[in-house]
Amino acid sequence: MFRPTKITFHLDGSGVYYDPFEPPMLDGILAVAFMSLVRARRGEVYEHEEIGRDEPPYDVPLPLARWSVGEVWGWKASALFPEGETAESLVYWRKRLRQHRIELTEGSPNTTNGVYRDWNMPLPLLLCRRMVAYCVTDREGRRDIRRQLERIRWIGKKRAHGRGRVIGVTVEQCEVDYSIARDGTLTRWMPSDTGSRLVRPRPPYWNVVGRVRCAEIGETATDVAVHHAEL
Repeated sequence: MFRPTKITFHLDGSGVYYDPFEPPMLDGILAVAFMSLVRARRGEVYEHEEIGRDEPPYDVPLPLARWSVGEVWGWKASALFPEGETAESLVYWRKRLRQHRIELTEGSPNTTNGVYRDWNMPLPLLLCRRMVAYCVTDREGRRDIRRQLERIRWIGKKRAHGRGRVIGVTVEQCEVDYSIARDGTLTRWMPSDTGSRLVRPRPPYWNVVGRVRCAEIGETATDVAVHHAEL
């Protein structure tokens, strides 16, 4: 039987790149984690398949309940939100041409563009110890989700730079369903005729196939009609 579930990502506290306007989505993380499991059950060797933003993607089956609004459906899973005390920090992502080795190059390197380009980009970081997300799943689903999320070591952008390290994941049943809304505000993008964002209602969110007009995360949820369907 489906029950509300809370998932807590425990971080190392060194900072995570977190954009509140485009936060990491729990079902997006699960879709990546479960893709290799789906292929393993089929006896296929996992290889990264690149598709264009305008090519129909593959919907990874997830052990989650679904919501539906008219003919549009998605997974009952929220975005990730910081929990507990937080602070903000700013670091810089830098690259410089090694001037002391410039004699090894040919011609005149251009440091404004191309392979020799210098950059000094600000990287805002959110300092927190925990990020939480909510979903609706059953007992077996909680077990599978915990097993797959234990393989996740980083969340957020700039993971290759050591940001957003995950040191543990907790999956536990909770009393209230916050997978769509909490305290009257949306915890995920939901279809709305007056919405300001065009986005897919389920992963992969970067794909443009099947985009619909959605209300933003954090907007009032009273105008969003949701028909709960546990499929």
